Amino acid sequence: MAVRLRTVGDVRIALCAAETDPMPGDVYLDDTDHYALAAKFRLDWQDQPGGWPDYPVEWAIMATQKLRDAETELNTWLDREAASCAPKS
Repeated sequence: MAVRLRTVGDVRIALCAAETDPMPGDVYLDDTDHYALAAKFRLDWQDQPGGWPDYPVEWAIMATQKLRDAETELNTWLDREAASCAPKS
């Protein structure tokens, strides 16, 4: 999933690119970048007791930036693609 890195106040957050609009200062990471980072984070945290930590401050700020739902956006895009590929009568 493509990601936007954004600073809100003094907190750096990562956002779903499909759920947000670009803003000045954002850093965009495409699917390949996100995958590479996810693999790195999984490796870093694999042996930590209790698994992944919680990030309540970051998660609360992330929620304030969401404009739309990624699953809804995907389904809309899939419907458009299917319609554009349908045979014309």
